[in-house]
Amino acid sequence: MRLCSHRSLLPAFVVVAAFVASGCGDEPVQRRQPTRRPSDKAALYGDAALLPTRAGEKARKEVALAEEIRAAIEALHAVERARVTVATDPGGAPHSVAIVVRARATADSDALTASATRISKAALGSTDLAVEVQVSAPSVEQASADAPRDAAATPHGLLLFGVLGLGVSLGLTFDRAAGIIRRRRVG
Repeated sequence: MRLCSHRSLLPAFVVVAAFVASGCGDEPVQRRQPTRRPSDKAALYGDAALLPTRAGEKARKEVALAEEIRAAIEALHAVERARVTVATDPGGAPHSVAIVVRARATADSDALTASATRISKAALGSTDLAVEVQVSAPSVEQASADAPRDAAATPHGLLLFGVLGLGVSLGLTFDRAAGIIRRRRVG
């Protein structure tokens, strides 16, 4: 007397194959991207431990002025982020400001340009200042990498269902073929 027949082992084999195949589609581990070091004036001259030079002091002053203007512009409700650069003449007086603003979706570009110009002129105390303002389009929100995803929509879940369906159809095919072979032997 046989303890196990092929018919009783086939469903077990299909289930085990589905579980084994479900572990084959794991997503690769994302490598950490190397951090980019900033390459602006603040990164170059921001370290107070550097030997003080006239160029270094001038750059630190420009960075401090730019940070004040940036903070004031980012306080506006229509602004997501801003980047400001201030240039000074050899005497130390600021003569030009460049501003790049990332606006929110509801922002008015012309009003934002006028506000940024007024803020920069007021912060630097000069009305004959050359100010260039560039307002960029609103940013598009991207889905977070940590956001949960639907398990059935992932290739991993699709692979599991595909292997399970293939196993069931192969099991039925082998069972019917075995029945036909037995009937031919007997009959």
